[in-house]
Amino acid sequence: MGYVLFDLETEPIQGSLNLDRHVPAITVAATLTHEGALDLWHDQDQAGKATGRMLGRDGAQELVRTLQRHTAQGVVPVTWNGSGFDFRVLAKASGLTAECAELAWQHVDMMFWLHCQKGFSVGLDRAARTVGMGKLDGLSGADAPRLWAAGDYDRVMAYVSQDVRMLGAVYEGAVQAGALRWINTRGYESRAEGKLCTVREAYRLPMPDTSWMRRPPWSRERFVGWMLGSEGAT
Repeated sequence: MGYVLFDLETEPIQGSLNLDRHVPAITVAATLTHEGALDLWHDQDQAGKATGRMLGRDGAQELVRTLQRHTAQGVVPVTWNGSGFDFRVLAKASGLTAECAELAWQHVDMMFWLHCQKGFSVGLDRAARTVGMGKLDGLSGADAPRLWAAGDYDRVMAYVSQDVRMLGAVYEGAVQAGALRWINTRGYESRAEGKLCTVREAYRLPMPDTSWMRRPPWSRERFVGWMLGSEGAT
């Protein structure tokens, strides 16, 4: 089955992230198809150079329509926490909340799938290490907003491009192995067995045993609550 990888970066976030209070604007987004076609979505001048401005509504809507076309053709969007972050940010930027919610329900969010399987989640970098990949030049997600604000647009675009490549390697590895793997906090490989599925299907999975956890796990609604009012939510 074909797939399209999707990730985005945002403006700097003041304080702790709380999307119920403030949804940050998009600086740059990336899509990468299973055929290797990489597209970067950002505000640009007539020469195609990044302006540094946030991605406008027209650009965000074009991205939504592109993902919709992929889905209509049987190409599945794939993210890491896209249900809890990327599609919610895109919904705000585009104004197409219902459309983004439906895309989010139909897509494969590997982090959300892991959360539904195990009751916890991990970062993409931990999963990427199992397939021999890592972040660009040791950068973290917190660095990209700062670099964009400083005018280092090329580095941020290289960073988000690397993220979708990592995402693709993790996805292909999980499909081939029938399990999602990651490096745990002890430095060993862990795995969640099973076939990856859409957010809608993952949301319906039985609750895992989390009695061993010191703190109660996040509810699934913490990721998909903004989507529950959309048509076909469950």
